[in-house]
Amino acid sequence: MVDEKQFCQVGKAAYVRIHGGVRRWHPAIILSLVTTASILALRLCGLGPTLLPITLLPVPAHHQNFELYRHLGHLSPFFVPPNTPESLDSGVPPACTISKAFLVHRHGSRHPHADELDIIQDLSYYINNNSALFSNPHAEIPDGWTFLTEGWNASFGTDDLTAPGRQQLFDHGVELRLQYPELYTETNVLAGDEDRVVESARWFMDGYYRRDSNSTARLDIVGEDEDTVSWITPHQTCAKWNTSYGDDVVSEWRAVYLPPIAKRINRILSKAYPDVNFTAAHVHGMLFTCAYGTSVHGVGSSPWCPVFLPKEVMQNEYESDLRMRGFSGYGLPGEMGSVLGSLLVSNMTAFLQQDTGAKLSFGFGHDKTIALGLTALGLAADKSYPPTGPVNPDRSWRAAKQMPFAANMLFKRLECAEEDRVQLTLNGANFDLGPIGCESDEFGSCAFEDFLSTTKVQAAMNVTHGDERWKSACSLNES
Repeated sequence: MVDEKQFCQVGKAAYVRIHGGVRRWHPAIILSLVTTASILALRLCGLGPTLLPITLLPVPAHHQNFELYRHLGHLSPFFVPPNTPESLDSGVPPACTISKAFLVHRHGSRHPHADELDIIQDLSYYINNNSALFSNPHAEIPDGWTFLTEGWNASFGTDDLTAPGRQQLFDHGVELRLQYPELYTETNVLAGDEDRVVESARWFMDGYYRRDSNSTARLDIVGEDEDTVSWITPHQTCAKWNTSYGDDVVSEWRAVYLPPIAKRINRILSKAYPDVNFTAAHVHGMLFTCAYGTSVHGVGSSPWCPVFLPKEVMQNEYESDLRMRGFSGYGLPGEMGSVLGSLLVSNMTAFLQQDTGAKLSFGFGHDKTIALGLTALGLAADKSYPPTGPVNPDRSWRAAKQMPFAANMLFKRLECAEEDRVQLTLNGANFDLGPIGCESDEFGSCAFEDFLSTTKVQAAMNVTHGDERWKSACSLNES
């Protein structure tokens, strides 16, 4: 058995070799390699506030001051963003305690959807069908592209939760238990009936409760189909909604930003590979592979991420924002977005108004769940979102910040000296509720009664599935 002194000597030696080496390595957390326990243990050895293990790939010069993994849109690995706006204070207002909280949680990092995998595989087919080209360069291969000489295969599944995804949810369960011990609740946990969502909920429960969580709290699974009314997937019972919403604007933007990237890549590879001909579609596959290589194998593991310039990554991020806005946000026709998101808002407000019962409500769903909730509340709204650019770098709707993998909204009711208040923490950062129509403080919180009386919240609370507003937004017979 290794004693504490020996453990720390080994840990410090490894730390020096990693961070004092000749090459600079990207300091990112490889969740599949380093456990929470080992990080905490090494902190005790005086290795600083956070141990940052190496990634698999060195950082290219153009990414030295660029946080690439915070710009992968809704496919970003979980991170804690700045407060919104950044001027907000963190924490809760003084003289306030949290009495109840309503948690909305997205599933963790996953494998690609089938249609996304098709795009990735087309890239793989092109590379492997041209193995003679890539294995026999005519000149020195540009930095970052040597992996092409051995071919490249798309080793992904479809839809399932990944190892980093499992870690994200377990860690979030632990963090919630430690951060809000006063809210500890043995209650039922709600999850949408999708494998990755159910598994995410179970990993969270293991972190929050313990390994035998099923004996402490029951997992209730709610259908994700056109017959089951649910605030987790309200779009499923909206006949007019379909996944193609937003496709037109996304296609417009792809036609703008992808061809120049393909042209740049072909140009820099042309000396080594004179016949290279990566298309805009191939570039789209490269960008998906960067995101899903990260999702499956961890930050820094995909050889495709370093080949892009920061501006190209951010152009792809805008595609993600357009996509999420188009099929689960303000880009939906008419009132559809706010009507669908109203089910989340009405369930949240009903829970927070209860003076008895459980202190915590747990619900697990998708990125759309969070996006629709924001839309119903009028949060993260932008006046203009042009599908052909220019891209507003200060836009409010940012999928990477608001709905990355393992995203979570925590609505908190606060008991304060003067009055009860309500606060939203989105992905661990305070999010100003003022745009809803109530007067917010420096922590982003509003007086609870003022929040409930705003036009947005009242409208959401008064929507019932199948009522006139619902029919107007969702009925195929309505124009």
